[in-house]
Amino acid sequence: MNFPSADNIRDVAVLWRFSTHVTPNGLSAVKNIRTNTQIHVCLCHVQVTLGGLPLAVEDVNKNVNLLPGKTLTFTPFDLGHTSSAYRVKPLRLMTELRERRVNAFIGPDESCTTEALLASAWNTPMLSFKCSDSIVSNKSTFPTFARTLAPASKVSKSVISLLNAYDWKKFAIVVSSKPIWGSDVASAIQELAESRNFTITHFKYISDYIPIKKTLSQIENIIEETYTTTRIYVFIGEHIAMVDFVRCLQNRGLLESGDYIVVSVDDEIYNANRRVNIMERNYLDPYIRKEKSKSLDKISFRSVIKISMTYPQNPHIRDICTKIKEYARKAPFRVPYHQRVFENISVPIYGLHLYDSVMIYARAITEILQRGGDINDGNLVMSRIFNRSYHSIQGFDVFIDSNGDAEGNYTVISLQSDANAGSGNSLAQMSMQPVGFFVYNKDSMIPEFRYIKSGRPILWLNGRPPLAEPMCGFHGELCPRKKLDWRYLVTAALFAFVLIAAIALLLKHYRYEQTLAGLLWKVDMKEVTVINLGEYNNPSHKNIVQICRQSILVVGEPNKRSFTNIALFRGNIVAMKKIHKKNVDITRSIRKELKLMREVRHENIINFIGASIDHGSVIIFTTYCARGSLEDVLANEDLHLDHMFISSLVSDILKGLIYLHDSEIVSHGNLRSSNCLIDSRWVCQISDFGLHELKAGQDEPNKTELHLKRALSMAPELLRDSFRPARGSQKGDIYSFGILLYEMIGRKGPWGETAYTKEEIIEFVKDPDLLQHGVFRPALNCLDIPNYIRNCLRLCWDEDPEVRPDIRLVRMHLKELQAGLKPNIFDNMLAIMEKYAYNLEGLVQERTNLLYEEKKKTDMLLYQMLPKTVAELLKSGDPVKAECFDCVTILFSDIVGFTELCTTSTPFEVVEMLNDLYTCCDSIISNYDVYKVETIGDAYMVVSGLPLKNGNRHAGEIASLALHLLETVGNLKIRHKPTETVQFRIGLHSGPCAAGVVGQKMPRYCLFGDTVNTASRMESTGAAMKIHISEETYQLLQEVGGYICVERGLTNIKGKGDMRTYWLTKRLQPEMRALMASDWAPDLISTVDASNGCCSQARADDLPLLKFQNLPMSMRTGSCNCATKCLYSRRSDDNVTTSHKAAAAAAAAAALAKGSETVQINCNQLCVCRLNGSQVLSNRSPRSAPSISFRL
Repeated sequence: MNFPSADNIRDVAVLWRFSTHVTPNGLSAVKNIRTNTQIHVCLCHVQVTLGGLPLAVEDVNKNVNLLPGKTLTFTPFDLGHTSSAYRVKPLRLMTELRERRVNAFIGPDESCTTEALLASAWNTPMLSFKCSDSIVSNKSTFPTFARTLAPASKVSKSVISLLNAYDWKKFAIVVSSKPIWGSDVASAIQELAESRNFTITHFKYISDYIPIKKTLSQIENIIEETYTTTRIYVFIGEHIAMVDFVRCLQNRGLLESGDYIVVSVDDEIYNANRRVNIMERNYLDPYIRKEKSKSLDKISFRSVIKISMTYPQNPHIRDICTKIKEYARKAPFRVPYHQRVFENISVPIYGLHLYDSVMIYARAITEILQRGGDINDGNLVMSRIFNRSYHSIQGFDVFIDSNGDAEGNYTVISLQSDANAGSGNSLAQMSMQPVGFFVYNKDSMIPEFRYIKSGRPILWLNGRPPLAEPMCGFHGELCPRKKLDWRYLVTAALFAFVLIAAIALLLKHYRYEQTLAGLLWKVDMKEVTVINLGEYNNPSHKNIVQICRQSILVVGEPNKRSFTNIALFRGNIVAMKKIHKKNVDITRSIRKELKLMREVRHENIINFIGASIDHGSVIIFTTYCARGSLEDVLANEDLHLDHMFISSLVSDILKGLIYLHDSEIVSHGNLRSSNCLIDSRWVCQISDFGLHELKAGQDEPNKTELHLKRALSMAPELLRDSFRPARGSQKGDIYSFGILLYEMIGRKGPWGETAYTKEEIIEFVKDPDLLQHGVFRPALNCLDIPNYIRNCLRLCWDEDPEVRPDIRLVRMHLKELQAGLKPNIFDNMLAIMEKYAYNLEGLVQERTNLLYEEKKKTDMLLYQMLPKTVAELLKSGDPVKAECFDCVTILFSDIVGFTELCTTSTPFEVVEMLNDLYTCCDSIISNYDVYKVETIGDAYMVVSGLPLKNGNRHAGEIASLALHLLETVGNLKIRHKPTETVQFRIGLHSGPCAAGVVGQKMPRYCLFGDTVNTASRMESTGAAMKIHISEETYQLLQEVGGYICVERGLTNIKGKGDMRTYWLTKRLQPEMRALMASDWAPDLISTVDASNGCCSQARADDLPLLKFQNLPMSMRTGSCNCATKCLYSRRSDDNVTTSHKAAAAAAAAAALAKGSETVQINCNQLCVCRLNGSQVLSNRSPRSAPSISFRL
C-alpha cells in the first residue's frame, strides 16, 4: 500500500517482559493510539535497558532528515515470562495490536521464535535487540525479522580470521558447558574451520565447571590428553574456567617456551578500567576468593589472546547511558528509582542495541517513504536493512547480513606494557590491552584481522608467534635424523659469528641514523590543537585561555604581543612559530640542528619541543611563556620595573648567554628584547636561536621592518659584512646585550629618544665617518645610572670586537647590579612576585573603576533597547519566557502624508525629520508608565501594562501620553519646511496580548496578538491630529475617569467589521477630575431652564431633574421658603463652597453631554431641593450674582 500523504500513516507497536515495571492500565493504553502524522512502535525489554527506546524515538523526531513531516511514537507492552504458561499472552497482545494496524514490532528479548513467526505471517517488520534464538536466522521462515544483537555464533568468523592471520590451521577446541552459548560457538567454529580446510585436533568438553580441586582435575586431564598433539587451544567458556585452564598449562610447564597459545572466547565486553584484573579469577565474580598474584600469572598470560566484544567507542557514551537511565525511570516504564543504585548501575549493552533497532528502522522507512513505498510491507522494510552497514550509537559501523543478523564487533586483547598498571619490575607494569580488531569483508564474508597500532604488536614470549605444528611434526616424524659432521658445526659457528658482527655494525649504524634523524623532534599536527585566545565560550579551552591570558594586564592585548600563536600539544601549552618556506629538504645538517636543539636544556633558555615539516609548512614548537616578550613588558607603562626586576632579568639573560656560548650553539646572532621571553614566574628565557639552515631562505612578511629591528641591535662589524654568518658571533652577542641592557634601563626603545630614523641609525653605525664625532652609539647622558653600568655599556659597544669582554667578564662588571638579589632563586622569585602583586593591585583597581563606568553606560544602553526586567534576565543568563498579559493598552501613530513628504524631501532630510520627531516623542514617554516597543519608518508603537503590570492604569497612561504627544507634535516644525508642521495620527486599543524576546543576535522584545492588529487598525482608520480609540479603551477610560471622549459611531475595521469607536479629545484638570470622581457625581444629566421666581412656584414634575447618587450631608443645610422644602446653602455658610462645587460639577457634566468646553454658572441662582423624596438641582429666580467659569 502506498502512502502519498501523512493521513495514511499507521501506528507502530512496542512490547516487553517483566510486568513489575509496566504502567497499571496495561492493555488499555492501546486505545486511540492512532494519529495522522505518527508512526507508532511496540517494544519488548526490562529495567534501565528500556530507556534506550524513548531516547531513540526522541532523536529520530528531532532529526529533520528522518521521517520528514512525520512523528515516530511507541506503545510499550509487557509480554510476561518466557515459560509455557505465558506463551499465549504475547500472541494475544500482538493480535490485538495487529487489529489496530500497527507498523512494526521492536523486540522481544530472550526467546522470540513464536513472535517472529507471527510477525512474518503478517508481513510485519520485527527488530529485536536481545533475542539470541538461532532459528530466526532462517529467512525462508522468518523473512521480516532482524536483530541488532549479534548471535553468539558470529564470533566464530573472528576466531577463524585470527587463526588464519597467524597460519594456525591446526588447533584444539575446549568448551565449557557454561555458558549455554558455548556449544553453539564451538559448533560454528568447527563448521567454519572444516569448510576452510582447518584441522581440529581435539574437541573437549568441561562439564559443570566449579572452581574446586575436583573440577580442576578435568582441565588437567584434558591438557594431558592433548598437549602432545596440539599447540593452539581455542577455549570457549567462563572467565574463571579460562584462568584455571591457563594456570594448569603454566603448572605443566607448557607456557614457558612460548610454543603454546590460548585463544579465549567469551561474550564479555572489554573494560579498559579493569584491564589489570582480567588475569584474576574473580574478575567477573567478586565473591570468588582472590588468590595472591604471582609473577608467573602475568608470564602465563603472555600466551593468552582474548577475543572480546568491543567496548563502545562513542566518546559521549557515558552521557548517553545517563540519559537511558533517566528515561527508564520516567513514564511509561517507571523503573523504581534509588539514587545510589542508579549511580552505580551500568546500562546493559542491550540498551544500545535497542537504540540502534529504532534508528535503523527509522532510516529504512524514511527511504521507503521517499520512494513512495508501503512502510507496512515487512519484506520491503527488511530489504532496506539486510546486507547493509549502519553506524551504531556505540561509535562503530555494524553490518547486518542477509539473514538479518548483526555481525559482531570484536577486539583482540593481549598482555602489553602499562606504566599505570603497577610499580616495580616490568612484569608488574603490564595489563591486558587491545592490540587488534576485525574489518568485515563482504566478498569473503570473513573479517580481516588488523593491528590497532603497528608499533604495538603482540608480545610473544619468544619474539614470534608460535607454530600450529612444530617444524618436524609433533613427534619429529617430518625430520629424519642425520649424523652431525663437525665441519658443518664449524662452518655454522663461523657463519653465525660473521652474521652477528654484521648485525651489530648495522644496528649501531641504524641507531646512529635514528638518533641523527631526530624522530623525537617530529610533531604530528594531529596531536596539536591550535588555540585562539578569544575562545572564551569554548568549554574545552576555557581554562587554557585563562592561563594564557593571565598576564594581559602586564603585556597588553594579546593581538599586540610579539608572540601569541599558541597550541595544545600532548596536554601542554606550547608556542608556535611558522617558518615561511614552502618546501624544505631535511638534509643531514638540518637533522643535526634539530638534534642539537632537542639537547639544549637550561632554565634561562627556551625549551625546543619539536617541529612539524609537513604539507608545505614548517612550524617550530617551543614552551609557552605566559607574560610575553621583554619588549612587551618594557612597553607597558602600567608596569613598574624597579631595581630588583631589572637586576633579576639581567641575571637571567646573562646565565642564558653563558650557556649558549659554552654549548655547540656557540652564539645567538639575533639577541634583542623581542627574543627574550618571560614566563609566569618572571623568569627570562632566551629564544629564537639556532636552526639557521632550516630558517635560511624564508620569505618573511614585513621583511624590511624585521630587518631594521634586527639591525638596530646588530654589531657594526656584522652590519658591514655582506656574507655575515646566520649565527652571528659571540662578540656580536656582547654588543647586542649592551643595546638590550640600555633598552631595559631606559625603557625608550633600543636607541632611546632620538631624532634619527632607523635607517639613519643603521647607516651611522655601519660608517662612523658619516658623523664628525666618530662612532655612533645610544646616548648615555640621559640615563641616571651608576658608573659601573655606564662603563660596562661602553665596553660592550666598543668598535673593536676584540676589545669587547666575553660574557663572563660582562657578568663580573655587573656584579654590583645583582647585589640586591638573594642567593636563593626561590627567594628572588617570591620577592619579584610580591612586588608584581602590589603593582597589579593598584592597576586592577584602576581598571575595575573604568570597567564599572563602562558597565553603567552599557546597562543604560541596554535598558533603552529592552525592558529593564527583561534585560536583567538576559544579563543573568536566565531564559526570557514569553508571557501573556490579560489586558494592556497599545498606541500606534504615524505621520499623515509621510509618503508624499518623502517624495519631496531628500533621504537625509527625512532621517533628520524623523530623528527630531522621535527624539521629541522619546523625551515625552519617559514621563509615563509606558514602554516603547519599536519604530518602523514613520510608525511609532508604545504599550502600557507590560512587562510590569499596572492594573487598569495602562489605559490612562497611554491616553495621557497620546494627548501629550498630539499637543507637542502639533507645534513641531519640519526643519527643512519651516512653514509646515507634522500631522500626527494616533490609534489606541486595549486587550490581551503575549510578549517575549525574539532572536539571539540583536534580540527584540515583541508583542503578539489580535490586540496589536486592532490598535494598528485604530491608527490607520483615524484622522490627522486626532486620537482614535476603541470601545474597550473607552470603557477603561470611563473607569479611570477624567478623560473626555466623543463617540465617533460605527467604523468599519479591516478584519473586524463594524466597531463602535470614539475620539479622545481632552483630559480634565486634576481638581475637576477629583470633583467628578467624588461619591455624589451625577449619572444622568438634564439641562435646567430658568423658572419663574423661587423654586416654590414650580411644580416638581415641571422641573427637569438632575439625579445624584449620594448627596453629601454637608449639602443639606440652611433654609428656604420653597413649598417643596428647598434646602438652601447660604454663601456665608461654611458649606457654600461645597454647594458651588456640586453645582459646578452638575453644570460641567451637562456641558460635556453637549460637547461644550466652557461652563459659566451664577452661584446665587442655585439651590438644592428635595422634591418627592428625590434630590434635584433647580434654578432660583435669576438675579445679579457672582459667577464661576470652568474650562474643561
